[in-house]
Amino acid sequence: MLLLKQPPELLKEKRTMTKCLPLLLAGICALNNSFAQTSINDKNVTISSQKENIEFVKSDKNNGASVRRTQETEYLCSDYRTSITVADMYNDQETIDDIDIYVNGDKAKNIVPQSEYYSVSGIFYSDARVTYFRLPLEKKGSTSRVKISKTIKDPRYLTQVYFTQDYFTTQKQIIITIPSWMQAEIKEYNFQGNSIQKTVDKGDPSKTVYTYTARNLQPRKDENACPGPTYVYPHLLILSHSANINGEVVKYFSSTAEQYKWYHSLVKQVANDPSEIKAKADEITKGIPDDIEKIKAIYYWVQDNIRYVAFENGIAGFKPMPAQQVLAKKYGDCKGMANLITELLRSQGFDARLCWIGTSHIAYDYSTPSLAVDNHMISALIYKGKKYFLDATETNIGFNQYAERIQGRQVLIENGDQFILDHVPTTVYTQNTEKEVRHLQIDGTSLKGTAEHSYSGESKEGILTGIQSVKKDQLDAALKEYLSENTKDYQLNNITIQNAVQDEKPLELKYNVVQANAVNSFGKEIYLDLDFRKEVGTLKIDTTKRTQDYILPYKMHLVTETSLDLPSGYSLSSTPQPFMFKHPAFEMKLSYSQQNGKLVYQKEISFKQVWIRKADFGKWNEAIEGLNNFYNTQVILTK
Repeated sequence: MLLLKQPPELLKEKRTMTKCLPLLLAGICALNNSFAQTSINDKNVTISSQKENIEFVKSDKNNGASVRRTQETEYLCSDYRTSITVADMYNDQETIDDIDIYVNGDKAKNIVPQSEYYSVSGIFYSDARVTYFRLPLEKKGSTSRVKISKTIKDPRYLTQVYFTQDYFTTQKQIIITIPSWMQAEIKEYNFQGNSIQKTVDKGDPSKTVYTYTARNLQPRKDENACPGPTYVYPHLLILSHSANINGEVVKYFSSTAEQYKWYHSLVKQVANDPSEIKAKADEITKGIPDDIEKIKAIYYWVQDNIRYVAFENGIAGFKPMPAQQVLAKKYGDCKGMANLITELLRSQGFDARLCWIGTSHIAYDYSTPSLAVDNHMISALIYKGKKYFLDATETNIGFNQYAERIQGRQVLIENGDQFILDHVPTTVYTQNTEKEVRHLQIDGTSLKGTAEHSYSGESKEGILTGIQSVKKDQLDAALKEYLSENTKDYQLNNITIQNAVQDEKPLELKYNVVQANAVNSFGKEIYLDLDFRKEVGTLKIDTTKRTQDYILPYKMHLVTETSLDLPSGYSLSSTPQPFMFKHPAFEMKLSYSQQNGKLVYQKEISFKQVWIRKADFGKWNEAIEGLNNFYNTQVILTK
């Protein structure tokens, strides 16, 4: 079966496919919340209290300081007996020192936490581990308590501390102790609408203690297509600047320059093999004289031949794998793929640079020096004074086309011992045009004729990825199911595919079609249904349930043009009034007309922005209501 987009409810019926990666990564958007309890907002369980202590302590001469982080959580069973999974993610810069588990006040010696490498679909990630166990809550009113103690070896890796959990939390306390020899900063985000009090204790000159106390915190809500947690949930961002260890200053990140210097030091440690890389680049570009075509060939080769295996929401690990290892293994994370494509281009004499970037999932930019500001690496090509950004993790997107997740984002570009700050270009919605053109005739109670589809930009990337995921002998059946939306009255045959390759040109599908039961005749009148898709019509937002803004996967441009040969002696007598709705984020235009013996139906739905604010939900629902009035008004021909 063709890999269809499995999107949030707003695009549930949108006729497009998707990249595999976001599906693979569903459910780990809260990875940066180090102590994460897994649940689905179980109202039977509440957190009666949670106390988190964070303290900087002197460490070895390399890191200067380390961080002791302890979290103690008491869970309350509100009604019936149950058990929950408690899990903690960590990496090679962290150690779990101790886990204490108490059930009804007694230490639970029979509960043994399991620890293993984190995996998704059988793929293991060497820099991520998870410790987990089942915690019983034996009856109504009973409590279980968990205390987890960790050490973070390098203060750079202490980034976000969240207040909200997966359960309703009666009280949450975060205590951060910063000794006088440590220079650190605490930034507060998304406190509005939450009961959070802050106190600062400087009574002891050797340290400053910050205490945050929050009460009656609502659980994190599992809503599709919502903004990243840094936009929504109250949290602290801890910035470690420097430590003075016995008169010797160890610098972390007090500026973007220091952050870049650290990144660049890791890059310089990567042992790339230029000769091996050049041999492959020569093979890829053999017989191609034009520079831009060489660049495209390398870019598309990496897309085609290197499998992307990585976390989207970055974890510890900012040092790319050597390019020749990625080449040999045929897979890599974003760092490894960016390094490979950069080295391939450099071997051909092009000015290619490594880049660090935070996707649209993150609310921060490089004005805040922290490892939390970026979660991705790409490559930048500087050619004849113009910058081209290459993200080979986007498997089938064209050269000089950009995925929504990096559009407009600030990017940190390698420049020797210096750096360049720039932004990835923002493209307009027409980059992702998806067009359907049909030419039909009436045949009894059916409509029959030809149809053509074209897909561009991220729309093309999605369907091309879907096509590539299907075995050749199953592709025709899969396309029929997809294009007919599994509707038995919409029959397709003779499907042809053109330009099913990753480039800037549209992918095209052509076929013959018969739409049964689309024509009804009564006396001198014919009633028609020319639009069986009726995109977006059922996608009204339930404002009584939806609590967060809505984020579309990318800007979209949906165009439908249908022409019907009018039967001899018939003319158009009744159609819905043309419908138009304009909003800065979306626009809808639909109309019928009679032109040169044909009935012409035109539909254009544009998502010009991906972010639909809660304040605009009323306008969105108003647009959907008008759209449905148009869809539900019949088209009538009269003899």
